[in-house]
Amino acid sequence: MLALMVLTCTALITHAQNANYVFVEAQVKSPSSVRIILKTYAEKRKNVDLEAKCAAIRIAMFDGIEGTIYNRPILSQGTLALTENASYFDNLFNNRLSDVVRYAKMESDFKKAEKGEKSTLYTVEINYIQLKKDLEKNKIKKQLGL
Repeated sequence: MLALMVLTCTALITHAQNANYVFVEAQVKSPSSVRIILKTYAEKRKNVDLEAKCAAIRIAMFDGIEGTIYNRPILSQGTLALTENASYFDNLFNNRLSDVVRYAKMESDFKKAEKGEKSTLYTVEINYIQLKKDLEKNKIKKQLGL
C-alpha cells in the first residue's frame, strides 16, 4: 500500500514538474487575483484542463508572472520544493486546485501543435495571495520578517 502511494505521489510530482506550457501574457485582476493566458500541451483532450491549471500555478510558484507586480517566483528554491514537499503538492494538485484556481477557460480548440503534441490556449485566473499564504502556512515558503 505504501509503495503504491509513493509511486502515485511520484507520478503526480513528475507530472507537475514536467507541465508543458508556454506563457503568453498576464494581467492583475484585483490585489489578490491574476489572470494568466498560456498555451498548454497535452496528449489527450481530457487532460488539458488539469494541465492548464497546474501550469498556471507552476508559473506563479517557479517562474514568476511576467508583466505583473508578481514577476518574481513565489518559491526561491525552485522545483526542488516539489520533491522536498511531495505530500503537500500531491494534495494541492489533486484535491485543492479549487482553493487557488478561480477561473479556467479554454480559449482555442484542442489541436495539433509541433511534434505531434496537441496545444490549447487557456485563460486561468489564480488567487495569487491565497497560494502564497498557503505555501507559507505549510512552511513551503518562508515568511519574510520576524
